[in-house]
Amino acid sequence: MKKVILFFCCVTISFRIFAQHCPWDCSGMVMLKTLVPKEMVYKLEPVLVDEGKKLITDTMYGTGKPTYDLCEFLDYKDFTKYRTKKIAVHHWYEYDTVYHFAEGCYIVKYNFCEYTGKALYLRYTDPYSKSKLYHYIEISEERRIHLHNYSNQLYEQRTEEIKNDLKNVILVVNCKEWGLTEKECK
Repeated sequence: MKKVILFFCCVTISFRIFAQHCPWDCSGMVMLKTLVPKEMVYKLEPVLVDEGKKLITDTMYGTGKPTYDLCEFLDYKDFTKYRTKKIAVHHWYEYDTVYHFAEGCYIVKYNFCEYTGKALYLRYTDPYSKSKLYHYIEISEERRIHLHNYSNQLYEQRTEEIKNDLKNVILVVNCKEWGLTEKECK
């Protein structure tokens, strides 16, 4: 009987060790769309912060490698370029290069599970202040994407389907909400 129990324990442990985990478990994303020119958006330094207004870092736990990424809102192409370079650090960054559905948006990735039920904000700098003055736009839970929910579509590269599913989730920030003049937005 002891041998049977030992056998089942070994089998159970081996299944847990070799189990394939979804690369998008607890991966969250916020997509931002604005008509403000890219240079001006980057001048505003948009980042994701928590309810205590602290910067959020996207982290791959347990790698033992420098996989800590500041949650900056980056243009889709810049995000993809950055994550492609990071593949040299850890191969899991490759999974962050398949977000074709986000083309034309600014995106940020964060730990979805860690921040579920908590307030999140887009923080940006005041373009007219001589010192660092921050403004905040709350990101409602309806505007947060759990990429795990789209894992099959991501694996199968069903870009148009994901785009359609997420069209009402995109955070849209207009010129006035950024605190900019119409002239600066053209």
